[in-house]
Amino acid sequence: MNCMCEDSLLESLRAGDTSAYEWVYKKYYPSIARFVQQNKGNEGDAEDIFQESVLVLYQKITAPDFRLTSTLKTFLFSIAKHSWLKKLRDEKLVPISEEQLILIQDTQDFVSDDASPEEGQHERLNAWMARITGHCQRVIKSIYFSHEPMDNLMVTMGWKNRHTAVNQKYKCIQQLKRVSEAG
Repeated sequence: MNCMCEDSLLESLRAGDTSAYEWVYKKYYPSIARFVQQNKGNEGDAEDIFQESVLVLYQKITAPDFRLTSTLKTFLFSIAKHSWLKKLRDEKLVPISEEQLILIQDTQDFVSDDASPEEGQHERLNAWMARITGHCQRVIKSIYFSHEPMDNLMVTMGWKNRHTAVNQKYKCIQQLKRVSEAG
């Protein structure tokens, strides 16, 4: 299986096609392994997280009401990233402040690989920001541009706890990613 369009790949995965899963492994495992290994993990951790992520992916795509709203790569990477962060949190291997750094580590996804000069990047980011909800604009601006501490933002936004704050931040980042991928 050399190359597949996303729809046919999803159908093959739903059907349990082994070659589709092998293709996903060859195509997406390296970036997930790199992420885990750059964030206190080893090869074994990366393999475990990837397998866990593929299982979650399978559960999601076989649900009758599932609709993929991002690329498969982004979706799978997101599952892996949050599974790995949960493991780090559960095993007390990473303090909350470092967890926030790991979450924003892949913000390069917001800017294409063939990025133009800085001014063009700012224009694209502003255009994307204008297309997300006002709530998410406020969250992203507070965290990434004003560098407002999460504890302060929790109070301002009326969130009950840090877990809610991290979830809100994640949802807003995903919203921004979807907009950036849509063009």
